[in-house]
Formats: sequence, structure tokens, C-alpha cells
Amino acid sequence: MPGTNGTRRKYLSLLAAALIVAAGTVLYFVDPVGTAWAPKCMFRTITGWQCPGCGISRATHALLHGHFAEALAYNYFFVVSIPYFFAVCAVIYIPALRRRARLYRAVTGPVPAWTYVTLFCSWWVVRNLLSI
Repeated sequence: MPGTNGTRRKYLSLLAAALIVAAGTVLYFVDPVGTAWAPKCMFRTITGWQCPGCGISRATHALLHGHFAEALAYNYFFVVSIPYFFAVCAVIYIPALRRRARLYRAVTGPVPAWTYVTLFCSWWVVRNLLSI
């Protein structure tokens, strides 16, 4: 069936976008700091150390309310990663940008991907060594 993969990808992308909007809406109205039912980090519960994602829901809540400094305090790497996330989404989903091969490689190629993974892992170590 021609177009099946493209159609499936389109619907999965729309579903992902809808889930992100729904999660953002919930995080706008519900402060994870004062909510008992908000998910807790299993890694931190077991080890006492913070994972790279600890504080993302609190940081998102703070960002949605315009509290940039508070969001940075919750998870610096997440806040700094947001522009990269939007750049990846833009070059993947905007056809005019996707056709620009150099731009596409500069954002989604192996070098930026491995750089991001390296920074992500470094953040994991640094935030536990410095207790941030």
C-alpha cells in the first residue's frame, strides 16, 4: 500500500503533539511540587542520586508560568535543551527546512546527536557531584 508509512508517521506525529499539549495543559494547572500523585523518580528513590530528568515536570510548570530562573533551578539541562528540541522538530516536520541538506545534517546528524548524548551524560554526573 503506497503512502502507508507516511500516513502512519503523520498520525503518530499528530498523536505525539496532542499528548504534549495535553501534558502541558495538565502541568500548567497542576503544580507537581505540591501534588502527591505526581510521579516520583524511581532512580532517585532507589539510589538517592538525581537522574538527568529529575525536575523536568517542575521545570515545565515553572516555564509555562514564565518563571525562567525557577525552571533553571529545577533542571538546567532540560531548559537549555528546549531550543535544540524545537530545531530538530523544525527540520524534520517543515518540508522547506528538511530539503536543506546541510541544515538537516547540522541539526540531526551524528555529530549533534552524539554531542547531545555526551552533554546529557555529563549533566547526569555533574548535577550529582555538585548537588544541583
